[in-house]
Amino acid sequence: MYETLQAKAYRTIRERLLSGVDPQGTRISDYVLSKSLGISRAPIREAMNRLISERLLVQKAGLGVFVPQPSREEIKNLYQVREWLEIGALETVVGRLDPAALQIMQDSCSAIRRMAEDLEQTNSCLERGTSFPRLSVADSEFHLTIMRATDNKLLLDLIQSNRVLEQVWDISVRTYSAEVVHRICDEHEEILAAIKSRDLELSRQTLCNHLRIGRNITLRHYDQQLLQD
Repeated sequence: MYETLQAKAYRTIRERLLSGVDPQGTRISDYVLSKSLGISRAPIREAMNRLISERLLVQKAGLGVFVPQPSREEIKNLYQVREWLEIGALETVVGRLDPAALQIMQDSCSAIRRMAEDLEQTNSCLERGTSFPRLSVADSEFHLTIMRATDNKLLLDLIQSNRVLEQVWDISVRTYSAEVVHRICDEHEEILAAIKSRDLELSRQTLCNHLRIGRNITLRHYDQQLLQD
């Protein structure tokens, strides 16, 4: 399938942001990208403007374009929006998720569990810019399966935009140990078990707890980073 130069530039910059190659506060140069991608600066500027409109980049007058450095309040607001969207979707689909959807969620849990076990065996962590995207893909698949079951395209677009922004803001402030990845899997399995039992209140509670734990960890690391700076 043919890919325009603007689409190629957009995809490349977005992947760099999601993988953490360009951490918070990094200046994004259209000149440097033009040289590395071998394309003119015009389509790169178009791609950067699109990413600015999506809040994945920020324009600073007289200084250039940068990877955002969110405030603590912005991070809290982002997680609040995600909680509203996901809990609302869950309430709509509990009892209606078909076996295929449940299997996708189970496969996601299995993939995350394998990542945690691999980290234990190698005594390593998931690091930004390297292995982290594997976890992001598996985690997104788990959560987006619930969103897709609503058959609401607007809701799916909103949560996908929210999760992309969350990854860009989150990935630059922490790494994931085997213990953390195991915990994520444990929480996913609790959510899935509640959904399978068709227990609406337990499903809501386990998902809400999962999202708030993630928010609190992110905010704690944000605070630690401020102390170090």
